[in-house]
Amino acid sequence: MGAGGHAKVLVDILQLRSEYRIIGLLDENRNLWGSTLLGVPILGGDDLLPQIRQQCENAFVGLGSIGRGHMRKQLFEMIVRQGFSMPSAIHPTACVARSAKIGRGVSIMAGAIVNACALVGDNVIINSAAIIEHDCVIEDHVHVAPGARLAGNAVVGCETHIGIGATVLEGRRIGSSSIIGGGAVVTKDMPDRVVAAGVPARIIRPCT
Repeated sequence: MGAGGHAKVLVDILQLRSEYRIIGLLDENRNLWGSTLLGVPILGGDDLLPQIRQQCENAFVGLGSIGRGHMRKQLFEMIVRQGFSMPSAIHPTACVARSAKIGRGVSIMAGAIVNACALVGDNVIINSAAIIEHDCVIEDHVHVAPGARLAGNAVVGCETHIGIGATVLEGRRIGSSSIIGGGAVVTKDMPDRVVAAGVPARIIRPCT
């Protein structure tokens, strides 16, 4: 579900792994209908989901998120209601520890590292070259952007976005539905529903 940039990366991962035959993509942008993305047809909008369920049992959320974790959550819940299974898509060059726990529908991109005893919830994006260190907890519907680094025992609340190249120091907790700006360094806990940026990261406004 989704046919934009994030979907392109996800399709590439699935094609590399050769575990699935991709039937098609759904997107609400009518201008995309009838075209293809990396050779995969864009079939139509979300209303086709029940029909597609009759042909296959697996689905993925192909929508990225910068402050749109709630939209990814809605798509995830729609897929689950239709009875699809949601396997995870893990790039062959990603390194995931055997002791890490990975939820449903997780995307782990090229060069990412998920270290020992990390807990990654449902519908999470661990983007290219991101690092999730030991014992981190990444709650549902979070997006950890490319090159972001989370030190050991960090906790990220559901639907939060950790920006490109951001750093979260050991043991810090970031609340739900928040945005941490690109390149920020989080040295103290952050509450729910804020936008924080800078070095060290400071709250600059509420996240609406």
